[in-house]
Amino acid sequence: MAVVNYSKERIGEVVAANTRSCEVQCYHLYSAPPLGTFIRAGDPPIYAVVMEVSTEALDPGRPIIARGQNEANEEDIYRNNPQLDRLLSTRLTGLIIGSTQDKKPCPGLAPLPPRIHSFVYPCSAPEIIALTDSSIFLNLLLHGGAPSPDEVIVASLRIAMDHVNGDHDFLVRIGKILALELWGELPRLNAILRRLS
Repeated sequence: MAVVNYSKERIGEVVAANTRSCEVQCYHLYSAPPLGTFIRAGDPPIYAVVMEVSTEALDPGRPIIARGQNEANEEDIYRNNPQLDRLLSTRLTGLIIGSTQDKKPCPGLAPLPPRIHSFVYPCSAPEIIALTDSSIFLNLLLHGGAPSPDEVIVASLRIAMDHVNGDHDFLVRIGKILALELWGELPRLNAILRRLS
């Protein structure tokens, strides 16, 4: 499994937020980080996990129309319609999983949402390790309202495992937490654990 490249490059800005989630407009079309990516917004940082990505019309009153009937490939559509970069927007929704306390990442819902226009960055490895060091992280992913919580859990845990260097103790601890959280849901638990091993 390849390690995700966590650059310092800014992803976008918060355009809507509450204490449970934030919506981020990405600066570049189709440039959202993948499902399960750990992100931070604002100063002091609020932490979230990407739970949904979408590309849509910037103006909901102008529906997207097909443009490629006479084009050889998709790249030609964008080359011959340069205005599309200004008419479309890639956005992500982040499920809030932590805030900053005593200048350190702390898992749990943030007391306040990130401010509108807060810059959004990928989290660093130390931030990811600190956020996943508690059962609170998994509880929020399981019950925080993600459209596909199991997919978000698997994706985020794969990213976290890359940053703990595949630490066997980490996987055992996560398995125990999931077993407690998913008591009575053995098929669901097994499906998640199979995808992590």
